Amino acid sequence: MTQSLSVNLPHQPAIEVVGLSFAYPDGNHALRDVSFTVLPGEKVALVGPNGAGKSTLILHLNGILRPTAGTVRVHGLEVQDGNLKRVRALVGLVFQDPDDQLFCPTVFDDVAFGPLYQGLSEDQVRERVAEALAAVHMSEYGSRISHHLSVGEKKRIAIATVLAMRPEILALDEPTADLDPRARRGLIQLLRELPQTMLVATHDIRMVAELLPRTLIMDGGKIVADGPTEELLNNADLLAAHGLEK
Repeated sequence: MTQSLSVNLPHQPAIEVVGLSFAYPDGNHALRDVSFTVLPGEKVALVGPNGAGKSTLILHLNGILRPTAGTVRVHGLEVQDGNLKRVRALVGLVFQDPDDQLFCPTVFDDVAFGPLYQGLSEDQVRERVAEALAAVHMSEYGSRISHHLSVGEKKRIAIATVLAMRPEILALDEPTADLDPRARRGLIQLLRELPQTMLVATHDIRMVAELLPRTLIMDGGKIVADGPTEELLNNADLLAAHGLEK
């Protein structure tokens, strides 16, 4: 039964995944009985080898993919047809490739797209755009052409496009991929500043160690470990068994 409790209730899980399984049409079982809970304000890493199911899992958080079995709830709302508009306002999904999210003529248009889709007034849209660009330290970029930006700048604008929806949760897929050291460092600092609950799928173990206090390790479509980041990253045998290294 769908719940509709206020997202402001502190005891309400931000993300609740119960018995989630998913198979692609070709028969590939990408997720197998995945269960975990993320509380409001937590910043959680999702790590594992290629093909572990990390990206597939993230795509279930706002209904892009639908479970073969099990349930996903976001602040008590089950991710299903009747709730998708509300769920997608709660969960800001940031893809690995920012070009998958930037498709408008200018940065302003890209960041304004979500609020416009929500039916906000012109003044409200401009307020949301200004707020989101300020949050990613790109306030002067509104008139720029998104596809002329560097990869690091594009990633910040991609984050701004979801911040403009004022989400409670950010789900990020490989946010530091393809960044040079300076851009990577800047993006990590940006993520540290943001107040949202976060689930971050990544191979960047150094980022995990300094930014994300809790870690989920995935392998073969399953959660094989869930605990404090420092503890898991100091378990050399556990990391080696699942294709990871500190």
